[in-house]
Amino acid sequence: MTERNKPLISVVTVSYNAVAVIEQTILSVINQTYPHIEYIIIDGGSKDGTIEIIKKYENHIAYWISEPDKGIYDAMNKGITKATGVWINFMNSGDRFVDEHVIAKLILNIGQNVPDVIYGESLLDNGTTSYFPMKVRNLKEIWKGMCFCHQASFVRTALLQREPFDSTFSIAADFKTFFQFYQAGKWFQYIPMPICLYKVGGFSDNNPKAVREWMKIVLPAYKSLKYRVFFGYRWIKCVLKYNLCQWIGIANYDFLRKLKRDGLRLLQGERRQ
Repeated sequence: MTERNKPLISVVTVSYNAVAVIEQTILSVINQTYPHIEYIIIDGGSKDGTIEIIKKYENHIAYWISEPDKGIYDAMNKGITKATGVWINFMNSGDRFVDEHVIAKLILNIGQNVPDVIYGESLLDNGTTSYFPMKVRNLKEIWKGMCFCHQASFVRTALLQREPFDSTFSIAADFKTFFQFYQAGKWFQYIPMPICLYKVGGFSDNNPKAVREWMKIVLPAYKSLKYRVFFGYRWIKCVLKYNLCQWIGIANYDFLRKLKRDGLRLLQGERRQ
């Protein structure tokens, strides 16, 4: 692929009162070695200094706006209308690419292919110096929920412009889009490389409302009793986790999860010896 033939990639960052984290996100985008990036920032009307940081880097930003929106998916849809790249990635405030070569390596890996959705691996950032790899599931299990992290995906811009996110969903609109793409036989290409560092948070990751939205999306397509049983069990488990997280706090919950992960790693290491 010659330099002239390399596709334009749109990267959209959605932000709201993100002064503490948006700069690291911006830097992870504008420092990419891939030269053909269109960077778009959609801010929801921040009042905390976020705008000043955006202005600091506006020479590297193709388009940005700050105005009230109706939620994250409404803001993402605004970004979609402005994007002109072949593919679009959403790298929202607090999240970032794993290094400055990610997009260049991604384009090299797909070659001359033009898949509808490109997706890779992600690392969970819980605020420590170590990162936990997020497992990418087989797409045949997409009915269980997201098989990959949204920030680790690149979607054909034309597809999203025809079928933007359903903003009546507050948590699972991106899952609905990927689920419907899969059901429609769109071309998903997996690239086995880490794409993003994803900022994890206890409350959002264990919100029973997310399970209810997944059920609303999946169950009309999968009517068997086993799917209802699966989601019923998952909802109960999620309610318990969510209440625990509220009781002990996000930081303590994430700390306990880290202890569990570290214990499993230690146990696995001892078994290999």
